[in-house]
Amino acid sequence: MRKTIRACRLLIPAAALALAPSIVFASGGGGEAMTMDQILWDLGIKVLNTAILGFFAFKYLSKPLSQFVENRSDKVKEEINAAQSAQREAEERLKAFQEKTAGIDAEIEKLRRQTCSEIDKEQKLLLEEAHKAAEHIRSHVGETIQQEVAKARAELHREAVRIAADLAEERVRKNINTDDQQRLVSGYLKEMEATR
Repeated sequence: MRKTIRACRLLIPAAALALAPSIVFASGGGGEAMTMDQILWDLGIKVLNTAILGFFAFKYLSKPLSQFVENRSDKVKEEINAAQSAQREAEERLKAFQEKTAGIDAEIEKLRRQTCSEIDKEQKLLLEEAHKAAEHIRSHVGETIQQEVAKARAELHREAVRIAADLAEERVRKNINTDDQQRLVSGYLKEMEATR
């Protein structure tokens, strides 16, 4: 029923457009004046022609037009459904991406904290090792210095003894004469005989 009403609504303006030139021609001065019967007869023929044309147009074109409109409507609905589906999918992807990026931010923060903690531990270990190495070097240097000082003292002591012996020998040579030498030798020999 609605289709019929729609078709009539379309045909009435078409009929009015088709009849308009003949009404203007009949009323105006384009030639001989027409009587009212002729105008009505002409108008009736044209209305009948338009009605027949409208009837056949409605009969043969209404189905293809309605089918076209329905197909177009179905296609538009499908496109709207596809667009809505695509929009939902895009929103889901966006949500998943936002969740991932939020997770990435948390993961980056976790890795940053873990890295800072490991760097602090490593720094403390390196400082402890450096302190131990410095303490070992200090003690080794101290031992080496003590050994070198002991060597130097021993060397100085040997040198002092040698110098003292040389000085004593020189004094003895200067101060001992041949009588003193004989007395020393005889005293030594007597001590040797007494120990036998």
